Order: sequence, then C-alpha cells, then structure tokens
Amino acid sequence: MNFMVIKMKCLNFKKKYKSLLKEGKKVATLRMGTKNYKKDEIVKIIAGGEYIGKARIVEVRQIPWKEINRKDVLMEGMKRKKDLEKELKAIYGKFGKNRVFTQIVFEIIGDENGGGKV
Repeated sequence: MNFMVIKMKCLNFKKKYKSLLKEGKKVATLRMGTKNYKKDEIVKIIAGGEYIGKARIVEVRQIPWKEINRKDVLMEGMKRKKDLEKELKAIYGKFGKNRVFTQIVFEIIGDENGGGKV
C-alpha cells in the first residue's frame, strides 16, 4: 500500500488561551517577523499541548507594531494594547515600534472529531 502523508501546520498557544480559543474570543495571533501562512490554509490549533481543533486562515498580513489598533488587540482576545505588548515581550523579548509582525486571523472549523465548531 502507498500512503501519502500530508503534514498540517500548527498554531501553538499557551494553555491560558484555551478557553478564549474555544469560545471564539481569540481569533488572531501575532507572530514576530514574516511567517509563511496563506489565506484559506487549514491548520491545527494547539493550546498548552492539547489539540483544540482545525482552523481556516482567514487573513494574513504583515504589520508593524506601531500600526496595531484596538480591533487587532480585541481579535487577540485582549482589551488593551499594553497587555498585548507585555505578553509579546514575554515571548519574544524587547521590540521596537517598527518591528514587523505577521498577523494571522483564523476561524475554528472543527473539533478533534471533525465536527462543527468547538
């Protein structure tokens, strides 16, 4: 038998974001630098090492930190840009206002059983 293995990309999150992801309150992530994700790509969502489900990438854009606005912060599941900055600095270390991030906007499309929204 011949099997073709297709490796699916993952978006990994800290465990504390699990409920926000499941509730649809976190629908975007910022990753430092330029990342290779494409619109309509299907990815796995992992939080704290636990599989949450599959997601479809809705939008990918490169954005400097200084252009991050309130809508971007809310899509991250946060209320204030200051809190988002603190979280990103804990992950990536210090960065300047011109530092470019890749914003990945996604929608959960199925759980581990292939069903509907998680």
